[in-house]
Amino acid sequence: MPDSQALVAVPAVAMEALAIVPFHKKSKHHEIVWRQTRRPFFVLEIEALVQAVEKLGTESGKHRTCVDLKAKDKWKSLVRTARISPQKRREEPVPQQLLDRVLAAYAFWSQVQAQAQVKVAV
Repeated sequence: MPDSQALVAVPAVAMEALAIVPFHKKSKHHEIVWRQTRRPFFVLEIEALVQAVEKLGTESGKHRTCVDLKAKDKWKSLVRTARISPQKRREEPVPQQLLDRVLAAYAFWSQVQAQAQVKVAV
């Protein structure tokens, strides 16, 4: 390879050698697996959720969008997390002060809902 300007000398390869490389055929089974990667909420997102619940409560009316359901599920998870001891928590650490606010908001809105149900029953 006297005319080559490459930094590393590469030997010549015959085209026939490239032609025998096996081609991977697509599988006959068309299995589509929808797996969404689990991304934990950031502390700022949890803070925003807690602020919203403190101000507005947990009832979102009759609108049930995907975002509403995700936020409601996250709220339930936060309440569950706040009730168990710190040693038994498996998820990303959430500041204890924030979990205390979760419990306070949960207690307040649970009381408001209970009073509203009593008024409706009477």
